[in-house]
Amino acid sequence: MRQTSGIQWENAAQVIEPRVTASGIHVYPFDPAFPMQVRFLTLRSPSSVAPRRHDYFEVLYMESGSVVYRVPDRDVQVNQGDLFVIGSHIYHGIREYITPTVRAVVLYFHPSLILGENTTIEGAEYLVPFEIQGAGFPHGISASTGIPVQVLDLIRRIHQETASSTPRAQLAMKTYLKMILVLLMNYYASNVTTTGAVGRKNRNLERLQPLFDYVDHHYVENISVEQAAGLLRMSKSHFMRFFRAVTGQAFVSHLNRFRIGRAQHLMATTDFTIAAITQEVGFCDQSYFGVVFRRFVGMTPREYRDRLRAA
Repeated sequence: MRQTSGIQWENAAQVIEPRVTASGIHVYPFDPAFPMQVRFLTLRSPSSVAPRRHDYFEVLYMESGSVVYRVPDRDVQVNQGDLFVIGSHIYHGIREYITPTVRAVVLYFHPSLILGENTTIEGAEYLVPFEIQGAGFPHGISASTGIPVQVLDLIRRIHQETASSTPRAQLAMKTYLKMILVLLMNYYASNVTTTGAVGRKNRNLERLQPLFDYVDHHYVENISVEQAAGLLRMSKSHFMRFFRAVTGQAFVSHLNRFRIGRAQHLMATTDFTIAAITQEVGFCDQSYFGVVFRRFVGMTPREYRDRLRAA
């Protein structure tokens, strides 16, 4: 059993509870420019963490102890050395402590960290294990599979890089995250209870691939919802429903997120002015570009560039 060392353990109730809204939504204080974080949490009976949901994804490694988690359709026991994998907007919470104290290493990340860097099928495919979590989904992965300890090693590598906010460190963290996602993809793809769901998800992504390819080459141009629907030979209303069901976001949001990702790349790798970058990524108006950039990144383009230069 691999043990973590040299880290600071935190009381989970103090970390999580203050940020849970009345509707049970946990609002995580991510750095909007790089929404991923590792926390080392201690949970003790009889203190409880209320059932909650969130818009980010969560991978929990049970360092010690055992608990029973409650998800909408059943209970899931998570023992020492197991993983607990939870997607967005799924209510979950601890129903029972089997041991009085547990320790968990938790990786939190927002899907935009993966989806924002490209529009290809690859980006969405990484997230399939989190997008197919319907009734009966096996949220727990047993230590006996060997997967959890591999994931723990990668989470620890991510944590080691968090001391630096340099582009190199962030690239390393994202690479380790993708390695975790590949492990989960392979595990769930071979699980007999989810193979059909994975297959359906992949087929739906393949239907969108011509549009993803078009956006990759034409994102500088104006691309309307009607035009996108036409490329896939769908009605506008059917396309809007289908795209949101497959990707979890509206097409316009997806397109703007991709454009902003390209803008971030240009800011990090060129000396182009913000006005020039606005045009390069398909925005006609610099003020509107600033509004959209702030919505997705959490700061203005100038603030983002200044942060890069200071790193």
